[in-house]
Amino acid sequence: MAGSSLVSSFGFGRGKADQDGGRDEVMTDDDYLAWGKTSNTGELSSSEGNPLFALLEEEEGFDGVTEVPFGLKHLSDLHVVMRHAVAVAGERREDLTRHALFHPVFAGFALGFAIGLAQAHRAKHLGYRSPARLTRRQQELCDQWGAEMATYLLAVVDTAGIFGKDADLELYGIEDRWRLLSDEQRLEGFDRLKECVAAGKSAAHLWSLDDTADVPPYFLDTLVGFVEAYPDRDFD
Repeated sequence: MAGSSLVSSFGFGRGKADQDGGRDEVMTDDDYLAWGKTSNTGELSSSEGNPLFALLEEEEGFDGVTEVPFGLKHLSDLHVVMRHAVAVAGERREDLTRHALFHPVFAGFALGFAIGLAQAHRAKHLGYRSPARLTRRQQELCDQWGAEMATYLLAVVDTAGIFGKDADLELYGIEDRWRLLSDEQRLEGFDRLKECVAAGKSAAHLWSLDDTADVPPYFLDTLVGFVEAYPDRDFD
């Protein structure tokens, strides 16, 4: 799937791993980039055989993920959080995980969460509690980093599903429509996609400050609002 098409269309379990090897000090932009790439190298070495990273070896075009500072740890967190959010949504409102509009909501929220993770982590290593204090250039970089991670996650889901394609369908009624996300024309008119991204960012900021923060309600509320906003729209 051409995940980059999805990202451009937008205008751009639970455990939380130690995201920076125990380093909490303030870092310059150059130090942050260097240490973040070192983290990725270590993550790949220690995660040999992890199916989440299989596409890095099997497919071309995903080199950008390994250039994202701490990107592989963020990606692992993103994967865990989104799986948990979908599981809770499916248990509480299976009618929504079966809905045709589930796929764009998942993609938008995941994109926002990925950007939010990048923003919160960079802010932490500048000594800021709030990502709002990042410079414009730092925010732009976080947008790019989040887009790289979300694009990769969507490619993984397109290949293997969220829990496995058979399990997705049998447990939660999630059909294999992921490739439709790469068609920009299908996303036209869904103005609330930006709200999905914003909700994902907010959830990531809270989760980054407090790993007991419950992300699934944010995802479920976003899903409910999106489906209710487009009662006559489909995504086939």
